[in-house]
Amino acid sequence: MVIWVMYIVSVGAGKNQIPLIKACKELGYTTIGIDKNPLAEGFQYCDLKIIESIYNYHEIYMLLKELLVFDDIAAVVTRSYGQAIKTVAYLCQQFKLPNIDFLNVDTLIDKSKFRAIALQHNIPMPQGSVLHKKDLHKLDTISFPCIVKPAKGHAKESVKLIDSCQELHSYIKAIKHDTVLIEEYIEGDEIIVIGFVHNRKYYIFDISDKILNAKPYFVDRMHILPSRYYTMYSELQKTGQKITDAFELQATPLLMECIISKNNINLIEAACEFGGEYLADYAIPARLVCNVFKSFVQALVTGKVNMPEQSTMAAVVKYIMGRNGKLVSYSMPKNKHLIHAEIFAKPGDTLHYPRNNHERLGVIVTNGKTVENAIQTADTLLEQMHIIIE
Repeated sequence: MVIWVMYIVSVGAGKNQIPLIKACKELGYTTIGIDKNPLAEGFQYCDLKIIESIYNYHEIYMLLKELLVFDDIAAVVTRSYGQAIKTVAYLCQQFKLPNIDFLNVDTLIDKSKFRAIALQHNIPMPQGSVLHKKDLHKLDTISFPCIVKPAKGHAKESVKLIDSCQELHSYIKAIKHDTVLIEEYIEGDEIIVIGFVHNRKYYIFDISDKILNAKPYFVDRMHILPSRYYTMYSELQKTGQKITDAFELQATPLLMECIISKNNINLIEAACEFGGEYLADYAIPARLVCNVFKSFVQALVTGKVNMPEQSTMAAVVKYIMGRNGKLVSYSMPKNKHLIHAEIFAKPGDTLHYPRNNHERLGVIVTNGKTVENAIQTADTLLEQMHIIIE
């Protein structure tokens, strides 16, 4: 009797990839992990491993051919962003699997190119323009305040609120990027929409309210689920579908960041990824008792989309901001509603107030019957951590 083995290829095998790899394993699929680091933490959960940079998509394709599993690859997935998405698209194209058109990936990754296509398809976005460093003489045509960000970037890197021409001039001269995107500043509430595309249809998995730290830097301070804007589910689904149609997406994770202002949706960014921020890993499973990674992989392999049932349960992702000084010590608390807690620094490390999401000190994820319960638990646990910074 011949047993048919179905392989899932994981582009990346680092710590961030582990929830996705585990989901594939728990569904019973044989997993091939790819990473340039032979000691990548995710390899321990993989059945086979390929030591190669995830940037080298052609080399990866040739190595997969050598494994003689060409016809048994059911899906290619990643938890990463940027170049990893391009590698997934290339491999899916070679294996004739649905994903993203390889030729469209660069447009999706480049924020200025994405904006141009989105506006052509009537996807609501803040007004904006692209500015090159060589065009600094055009700064007097810009209205303030405005949001400035690199045309390519991640994790709120170099995203800043600018109030004057002089401040903008200093910002552009200081950053390493040659091109920046300048957008109008819209007052409103920010949300994150986590979902995926299957068979060219967009599905929303969950919606989170996003609380930011003080201006001018836009660092995520807290995520609250369920969002108070669940009433706009239908309109948000239509926005996701417009993106799906505009970029001819077939099967991919799709995360949207939006501002809700006067009951209008303004798309800030969209990316073909599950996103980070401990939402897909901890907060959503704690709230919905459902795993977005498993749902997406099952849809890819079986064609069946399993969506979570509506729940009144709440979950909160609370970030610890830190301040200037050195981390001396901290404690890890316990609570039945504590889903996850982590400090990103080690005692003795130098800290400063975060200017982007990578510079935060730690995180606490909790759940509760209500949003208020979950937030109160997170606040109490933060006090119990006894974080000392000198």
